[in-house]
Amino acid sequence: MNFTALNNFLLIPNVCDRYADGSRALGIFANETVTVGLGLHKHRKKKLHNVLIGCSQINEGTVHAFDGVMGLGYSKHSFAVRVAEEFGYVFSYCLVDHLSPSNFANYLSFGRKSEVSKLHNMQYTKLILGVINPFYAVNVAGISIGGTMLKIPSEVWDIEGRGGVIIDSGTSLTALTELAYKPVIAALDPHLKNFQKLGIDIEELNYCFNATGFKESLVPKLAFHFADGAQFVPPVKSYIIDADDGVRCLGFTPIKWPGNSIIGNIMQQNHFWEFDLVGKKLGFAPSSCTMLKSKV
Repeated sequence: MNFTALNNFLLIPNVCDRYADGSRALGIFANETVTVGLGLHKHRKKKLHNVLIGCSQINEGTVHAFDGVMGLGYSKHSFAVRVAEEFGYVFSYCLVDHLSPSNFANYLSFGRKSEVSKLHNMQYTKLILGVINPFYAVNVAGISIGGTMLKIPSEVWDIEGRGGVIIDSGTSLTALTELAYKPVIAALDPHLKNFQKLGIDIEELNYCFNATGFKESLVPKLAFHFADGAQFVPPVKSYIIDADDGVRCLGFTPIKWPGNSIIGNIMQQNHFWEFDLVGKKLGFAPSSCTMLKSKV
């Protein structure tokens, strides 16, 4: 996205934005007018007024490693919500494999895309807004591995209680509360018994192994089952991830119970995701992320 900011400052000091993985940025907001380019038409532009742009002074966690962060959360301060309201309250993105060549690119689009009809197996599930602010929550009913539903207490998925699940593009790993994490690891472990476990922790990856001779076909399919019947079946490489040369790790990290589980951006890779903020639904489908390239 290309945008130009025009000076129209309304400074709000000492604003803190915290992410689902605990990362945070502390700084000031500036109320700006930004100019965005429309799609692939280089000369078509639109001005958007009263857009909050943050200038961080302190960065902690994963945000420390980047030049900037675009807020996609559901709040009045979110860049995504402000821009989406100009284009039908819909935005979408597609994330390529994190190990893809440099000429492959993720993309973010605002507005409903007619090309969505070309995607196969597009599914929709309810998008729950305003309950776990500013995150996008979904109604997960369970997780299956190899077609067998795991024995995970229903309270883990209860968004009105002490659990619930959010889908978060700003968190890399998929985080599961202990009541879900342990059954998932236990179900995958027998399929990896022939590979030497490594006594290392790579960032927050706790289960790593020597991947010599490993084939993805050895691992059964994992699926997230939504309460309304939709199923998200990520590719194996999204949950058995390359962590280093000759090293694979289970792409899950445990978090304390009670708490909210997180479907992170590595798990979301190679899928198209559409957030309909008015219809309150989340659409998703497998994608190479090379089709729907027009952007705002």
